[in-house]
Amino acid sequence: MVEDFIRVLDIIKKRRSIRKYKDIPIPWDKIQNILQAGQYAPNAGNLQDTKFIVVTDRATIHAIAKACISQVWIETAPVVIVILGIPERTMQYYGEAGSKYVIENAAAAAENMLIQATAEGLGSCWVSAFDEFMLRTALRMPERALPQIVVTLGYADEEVPVPPRTVLESMVFLQRYANRMRNPNVTLWNWSLQMEEFAQDAKVGAKRYARILKEKIKDKFGDKGEKK
Repeated sequence: MVEDFIRVLDIIKKRRSIRKYKDIPIPWDKIQNILQAGQYAPNAGNLQDTKFIVVTDRATIHAIAKACISQVWIETAPVVIVILGIPERTMQYYGEAGSKYVIENAAAAAENMLIQATAEGLGSCWVSAFDEFMLRTALRMPERALPQIVVTLGYADEEVPVPPRTVLESMVFLQRYANRMRNPNVTLWNWSLQMEEFAQDAKVGAKRYARILKEKIKDKFGDKGEKK
């Protein structure tokens, strides 16, 4: 189980934004896995207001690239998935806050899909710069459907170096804002040891409680309280 979690983190670290793809079709089973990853993303109230449009038609991908502020590199992707939200039910349930949740739901789905694409050996890119009217027109979306994110998919035809990341110490606070950890790895390791000790104490406590309960049953009912 621990090895599985380590592998997930490795895949997350391996993900890159790819903007050049090989002219190789993607097997449908890989696309289906990516869609399922998006399907199982968290969403507000489990209302599942996120939808996906899978596009492989070259003319439509050309129109999508044009709608995305003429980002012509998008046309090299053999598959484009447009993530959209249907806010009607979410806003009925949550009011004005629902409009924010629709965006968050789509974002959660997109991240799951990018990670799964990496696991499938595919490159991907998250695109948010687009003309909403042009994109809706290209895909014949109704007014109630709000495009949120465009995801390009394909076999990478470029190598993107690891982008620089801010050190973890500058991103993590403990218990309250601006309470920085000097060494998050040491802090989290100590935390893990404390949790392990807590689990051991709980296990010992449970055994002790079971023994006391057994003795009380025996005192009240005698040997009849025990299974033969």
